[in-house]
Amino acid sequence: MSELELDPLLLTTLGALQQHDVQFVLVGDVAEAIYNNGGFVSGVAIVPASYARNVERLIAALQALDAELGIAGTPNALVDWHRTDLRELSPCSFMTSGADVDVCFEPDGTRGYPDLFDDAAQIQLAPGVTPLVASAEDLERVGRGTAPAVPYARPPAALPPEGQWPEEQIRASRTSRTPGY
Repeated sequence: MSELELDPLLLTTLGALQQHDVQFVLVGDVAEAIYNNGGFVSGVAIVPASYARNVERLIAALQALDAELGIAGTPNALVDWHRTDLRELSPCSFMTSGADVDVCFEPDGTRGYPDLFDDAAQIQLAPGVTPLVASAEDLERVGRGTAPAVPYARPPAALPPEGQWPEEQIRASRTSRTPGY
């Protein structure tokens, strides 16, 4: 495996999780990029161990990262995640001062952390950042599951035809309107 350069915000986020002794297996875009020696990485997706003390450490790490529950830059102010058991919110996404963190305690196709831990490998991504990374086979198994788009969102496989982007349609509808309306 060659050297993989990751965004410093991703490394900061993973480092914060490790500094708080959160037990987790890295899955999703970052894990796939590690095995593919690069690729599109949108955030950090983890499968944490679900025992209470580990959930407390995860909450502490998220608080240190100034996390807000939400998706794609939109906070969810309706749920106070500080007072809710994260295991009940899972799967969920957090916007942080580093990279977004997607948390799922039991991704489809697995039995959660204990299942993924067995074949995971500890991989050094930077000094002091050595997470457990799900095996390629487990990543494939998770991908085959019927998981929702979050936390394992992927970029679109095909782009829409030229002129079909929603922004272009909106712009076109605005220019065709009669001024003053």
